[in-house]
Amino acid sequence: MTMVEFREVSKKFGKVEALKNISFTIPEKTVTAFLGPNGAGKTTSMKLVMGFLKPTKGVVFVWGEEPWRSEGVRSRIGYLPERPVYPMDIAVENFLNHLAKLKKLSKIDVNRVIRLVGLENLVDRKIGTLSRGYIQRVGIAQSLLGDPELLILDEPTANLDPSARREIIELLKTLHKELKVSMIISSHIIPELQEIANYAVIINSGIALEYGYLNDLWRKYEIEAIFIIKTVDVEAAARILIDKSYVHYVKKVSNSLEVSIDPEHYKSFENLLTELSGLIKNYTFKTASLGDLYEKVVKSGSQESV
Repeated sequence: MTMVEFREVSKKFGKVEALKNISFTIPEKTVTAFLGPNGAGKTTSMKLVMGFLKPTKGVVFVWGEEPWRSEGVRSRIGYLPERPVYPMDIAVENFLNHLAKLKKLSKIDVNRVIRLVGLENLVDRKIGTLSRGYIQRVGIAQSLLGDPELLILDEPTANLDPSARREIIELLKTLHKELKVSMIISSHIIPELQEIANYAVIINSGIALEYGYLNDLWRKYEIEAIFIIKTVDVEAAARILIDKSYVHYVKKVSNSLEVSIDPEHYKSFENLLTELSGLIKNYTFKTASLGDLYEKVVKSGSQESV
């Protein structure tokens, strides 16, 4: 079922046209990557989805309604802005309790989001004493108040160190799995989005260059998935892997194997490697397919505009 639909949407700020006759759809229950450089129109698109802005031209539908007109639609959306501002001298629990009261929610709702984001041991700490990673968890907690059906996260790992970024990505993966909540995530760190997203909207200079399920886009743009596999027996592993119809090639690199597969069989391939645990030591994903996809789509869009 379609959750978000942009129909020939343009948005101007004075003489600046942030979005130019843009059209795309986003289905329910997806984790959608909004991809594009700074100034592409990603944040403007997110604000249109939330009803913070009204289109200059065209129509935005969310669950069949125009969000800027519908408080009911807006109440079903949770939001984490790119640069949130918090009262640093207030304790985590007090801050969330205040927001819950504004939404007419109970203490039970607050305790629930605290547990979901892993803040149980920090509820009495002032926000300003937390690390950036845990401050971001506070932001995710407030976005979850009211049990939204859609989370919109603008650069959720920005300004975090690698360890904190990893923790936030893992948290978002868990939330999507446990809550079945749809997500729209904007990030300039494309490999991170690859770990969680299954759908993408690629925007450049206010234009939607492409959108769709990643499996479909990988096939359309012929993006390969390449793994580096360490094994106890290179020859034996190579014979087994090359026999699979979805494996494009197997190449020996030092004491490892480089294996290219059809990306739609990613899970099947990982299941196979798990079955071969006695033969396979470990493996890493070499190609950031989402990054390759983004580059190909942008290049294709540039060629079409010439």
